Amino acid sequence: MQDQNNEAIKKKLKEFEDHIDAYRGALNTEGVWLFLATLGCWSVGHAPSQLYAITITFILFSHRIYSKLHDKRPFSSIIKDLEKIIKKELENGDTQKARLHDLHQIRDIKLATKSQLKSTIIFLLCYSFLALTLWNCYKSAIH
Repeated sequence: MQDQNNEAIKKKLKEFEDHIDAYRGALNTEGVWLFLATLGCWSVGHAPSQLYAITITFILFSHRIYSKLHDKRPFSSIIKDLEKIIKKELENGDTQKARLHDLHQIRDIKLATKSQLKSTIIFLLCYSFLALTLWNCYKSAIH
């Protein structure tokens, strides 16, 4: 039974890693569409209409990202749930420590700031363009 639980937990850890990678891939893919849509917003001549178009673009982008996630929980919640499963289903000992170590490695490596920045650079560039555009629209609207 312990071996079956251990294998099931290993599989869940792998699925969590895959979920992180899929999420970041989706961010980058959708980031390109966000960039193109934001460029399209610039074609609107009237500043308040431009701001409205950019707002719609952000809402559509957020919806597209959210709809692609198979697990909608934050990563921190997934980690807590996995820790509970490991502690509940595996007896105290080397196997439990090994799986907790694996989970902490995923957290420390895959969810580290440096890793996040490197794996979502396209999204970050596109999102910063949206932010710059929003700032510019805001300045134009108040003048």
